[in-house]
Formats: sequence, structure tokens, C-alpha cells
Amino acid sequence: MTNPRSIKKNLINAISAVFGFFIIIVFTFVDFSVDNWVQEQFELEIQQKAGQFKTITNIQDFAQTIKSDKDYAYYQIWKNDDVIYRSTSLNDYPNINLLHKKLPLNSYQIVDVTLPNHEIGKAFLYSYLAKPKDKKPTPIYLTIYASTTGLDKVTGILDILLVGSFLLSMIIMRVVAKIIVTKGLDPLVNLNDQIKLFNENKQQRHNHTFAFKENVSSYIEIDLIRKELNNFLETNRKMVDNEKRITSDIAHEIKTPIAELITLTEVHQRFPDDERLAETFTSDILQISNRMKVIVENLLLLQRTSHSLSIYKEPLEITTLLSSVIHDLNFKYDDIKQRIVLNNTLQQPIIADEFCLKTIITNLLDNALFYSMPNTAINIAINDDAQDVVFTITNPSSINYSPQVVDKLVQPLFQHDDSRSNNDRYGLGLSIVDNICKINEYELSINQLDHGDFQVQVRIPKKNCSE
Repeated sequence: MTNPRSIKKNLINAISAVFGFFIIIVFTFVDFSVDNWVQEQFELEIQQKAGQFKTITNIQDFAQTIKSDKDYAYYQIWKNDDVIYRSTSLNDYPNINLLHKKLPLNSYQIVDVTLPNHEIGKAFLYSYLAKPKDKKPTPIYLTIYASTTGLDKVTGILDILLVGSFLLSMIIMRVVAKIIVTKGLDPLVNLNDQIKLFNENKQQRHNHTFAFKENVSSYIEIDLIRKELNNFLETNRKMVDNEKRITSDIAHEIKTPIAELITLTEVHQRFPDDERLAETFTSDILQISNRMKVIVENLLLLQRTSHSLSIYKEPLEITTLLSSVIHDLNFKYDDIKQRIVLNNTLQQPIIADEFCLKTIITNLLDNALFYSMPNTAINIAINDDAQDVVFTITNPSSINYSPQVVDKLVQPLFQHDDSRSNNDRYGLGLSIVDNICKINEYELSINQLDHGDFQVQVRIPKKNCSE
């Protein structure tokens, strides 16, 4: 298992690395600039000294001038190719001649060399035309070796100072970055502390009004996390409450027929010779058992449509399918054919799963017939628009539902009648329809219109209706 990484350390390292990179560039530029400036000053000083030699016409005076300058350890003078003067410091190196180049007159050159004593230095090569009095002008070549040991010491000290300044800058930058990042992460740490407190405090976990509080100084990023956490808590509470309600409703739906069976059996055992009880006993048992069977089948269908459902799409004639549904519901509603008002503008078969579409129409039509006022018309509209096939069922309703209740109608086992006075309604039909619509990517909308009519609409995308 890999060790978890720290956002704080990553931010500090990233900030330090970025600023360290720029500091390296700046200090490197300063280092090269200072080194070049020192070198230029050194060479400029040599050039200025050489400029003074041009005014000396006597070789002895020339040599004496150089000899008096302690900065020049070795020098040598040529007249054409003949050595006419060597510094006394070269007496220890009789076999060594300094660098000699025939440069154009009145020109100079500075090159890096190694001095006879093996020190690192620079050579100043200079040529000019000497004009002694009453004599012919003579080309003179001069080579001066100057040690750069002192120069190297100065540049070395500067380099040490720059490196020390760089390290100090990096330390200061890291401390500053740590302070900035720590302060910037304070809102996240505060939110994390609230989460820890929530996890450790059982009383808060059961508190339905608990919410993660907003800090005095709000931040967009933290507010987004806080809002999502509060939304998660609210959603989770609703799911838990809904699960408790479903469990209670299932227990109630199953418990009622079981209690009826037990009661009928006990009464029959006490009065076995009662002809009135014996006459209806088997039919009552069968009726209660069938009701339990319907409840269990609907619960199994709800469970089946909640997870996965095998879908086989095929061309279906909507009018034929609707006629089949009306025929199946005819035993429950004798006047179903007289009450249905169909408006179908669809001119082609619809591509859908027969079981899914038939289950949707059956449940919606059953609800519309049961909950509408007696002898009122049930309007079914099937329209073909640009993107969807729209199936709409509208029925008059004597009940005014609040928007909150309308939203809850698709919840399993939810009934507007809290007393559950009707034994044939279980609150599962719209839940099954909602699950099937989600699996098939249909859009289900439930509304109560302004004049009181109840309307359920299913939009089937055209992409699902073409082969």
C-alpha cells in the first residue's frame, strides 16, 4: 500500500521549487555579471598601463617603469625577433621565454596563460613603434605576464557570498511558503475538524438538523465542498427515512392479511359447525392469499426493475398494445371502453420492449381509472414531436395534491391515504413505472394541472424509437 501524500507538503515543495528556479536564474546571472565585470576591470587596468608605455622612447626607461610596478611578475621585450630585455624574475627560468606574437603595430592581445611559477594568469601582448631621438623608428614587442590569483580569490569570495545568499533565500522562501500554505489550508482543516467531530459524536449523526457550518471568512472552493457534504447528509437522511418507511409499509401490508388469515382460522376452529363461516371460509382464505400474492409479485417486480431488466426492443403498434391493456383491465372497470378518449397522431410503430411499455401503460391507466371521479373521461394522447414520442394520460381528480406529495408519489409503497383503507392499492404502481422509465431512458413527469386534472407524461426519445 502506497503512503498517502500530503497536499500541504506538495504545495510547499512546488512553491519552493518554482521560486528556487527563478532565484537560481537570478543568482547565476548576477554571478556571471560580477565575474565578467571583475575580469573587464582587470584587463582595463592592464590596457591603461600599456597606454602609458607608448610615451616611453628609451628601452631602459621602459623596463624600469615595468619593474617598478609590482603587479607584473614577468615581462619580456623583443625588437623584431631579438630579445632585448627580460625581467629579473625570469632569471630563475633561463630556458623559458614568454609568449611572443608579431601583432600589427599599435595593437594588443590578452590571453590566458600559465606563469613560469605555475600560477594561473593572463598575458598582455603589445606592439608599437618606438621613435628614439635621431634614430630610425623601431618596432617593439612587449609581453607582460600578470598573475590572476588575487582576482580568483575575489571572484571566489563573491561566489561563496552568492551561494550563501542563495541558500539563505531558499530557507526564507520555504518558511514563507509554509506560512502561506498553512494559512491558506486553515479553512480546509476547519472543515476536516467538523467532519471528525461529526464522526465521533453519535448524537450529531442522529441529529436531522445538523449541517456543516460556514466559516466567518468563506471561500468558494470550501463552500462547494461544504454544500456537497450537506447535500450528501440530506440525501442520506432522506434515503434512511425512506428505507424505514418502506420497511414499515411492507410489514404493514404483509401483516394485515396474515392477521386476517389467523383470525379466520381461529374463528373456524372455535365454531367448526357454523355453516355461515364454513360457507365463506375457503373463498375468504383464497381472496386473502391472492392479495398477498399480488403484494409479493409487485414487490418482486419493483426489486427487479430497480437493478437490471432484460430489454428486447421490437416494433410495436401502440393502438394494439393499448387495446390489450384495456382488455386486461376490463374485469376491474366495466365502463373502461366508454371512459377512454384516445388521441393518437403516431403514424408508425414504436420500437420498445413490449413488457416494459405494457407495464407502464397498465399501471398508469389503472391509477387514472381508480383515482378519477366516476364516469369521467380518461384522456390518452400519443403525439409525435421532433425528438420524442409523448404518451400522456390525463384524468379528473377530486384530490388536490401538494407539490411535495406529487414528488413522493413515485416512492415505493407511498400512498396519499395514510390510513390505507383500500386493500387493493399498495403504492407500488408509479414506483415500478419510474424504475422502468429510468432503465429505458424515458422521461417521466407527474403534474396536477391548474384546473385540478391529474396528468402523467412519458417521453420516449426518438433514438429509442427507430430501428
